[in-house]
Amino acid sequence: MKRFIFSIAICWASISLFSQTYKLRSVFENRIKNVSLSYWDILEESEVSQADTFSLWGYQFYTDAELRGYEVEYFKGNPEQMFNFIKKVAAFAQKYRNEDRIQTYISGVKVRTFDQLGFKYTYVYDKEERNCCVLSANKWGKMLDEFIAFCRQKNIQYSKE
Repeated sequence: MKRFIFSIAICWASISLFSQTYKLRSVFENRIKNVSLSYWDILEESEVSQADTFSLWGYQFYTDAELRGYEVEYFKGNPEQMFNFIKKVAAFAQKYRNEDRIQTYISGVKVRTFDQLGFKYTYVYDKEERNCCVLSANKWGKMLDEFIAFCRQKNIQYSKE
């Protein structure tokens, strides 16, 4: 009986020490393209201090008829990494907005332009380069503006400038 109580006490202590609960707060969302930029807000305080974290993620579907998709994370980082990433993608998308199939890597992530039949998009791939989120140059600029506004509202340092 003493062992049982002791093991329950150990489990309780380890759960409270090593787990944190987060809520994803939306910074930017495009429901048509199933793309979100989210902030990982810590709900329960713990002794371990966690750096601010942002994720660019979305849902992917195998076919249009499929109702259930799966989550894909395109990029995840601290505020400074996310700011630099979005800023570089927005600049790349704006610079090559009229070009087709221009490709580069930004922060280790494949980024590519797409211009066909008047549709001009920038693709940002996941780490495995199997899935991509597709947004126009204007949407990348809007995402950057909303990211900056969110960080200023929450007093999050996103740039060393």
